[in-house]
Amino acid sequence: MRVHIQIKGLPGSSQLRRFAAHKLEAALARFSHGIDDATIRLKDINGADRGGADKLCRVVLTMKNSSVVVIEELGSNIMQVIERAADRLHQSVSRQLSRLVRVDRSGLRQTNLLLLDA
Repeated sequence: MRVHIQIKGLPGSSQLRRFAAHKLEAALARFSHGIDDATIRLKDINGADRGGADKLCRVVLTMKNSSVVVIEELGSNIMQVIERAADRLHQSVSRQLSRLVRVDRSGLRQTNLLLLDA
């Protein structure tokens, strides 16, 4: 899994880069076999001199089956925003991969049933 991290308008970019990479790795460790590419964009939408809920974390995953998962979180504390995005990402990828497994398994069951009938 290739990981790209882009940071715009946020102080402490090296610390944020390490934190985001760690959270992404922890959230997706179980699923790395199904993921091709991950892009994380961290951005202060209004700029550093304004407060408010304007810190954005956008994660785009390209799965090995060519599907794409996009998660966006917005808040006032970038660390909390990254954590929420990682949690949502874990849930989304888990759900999507379980659907693929269910489809494959049901297809195998149908094939097995056809062989038993013959």
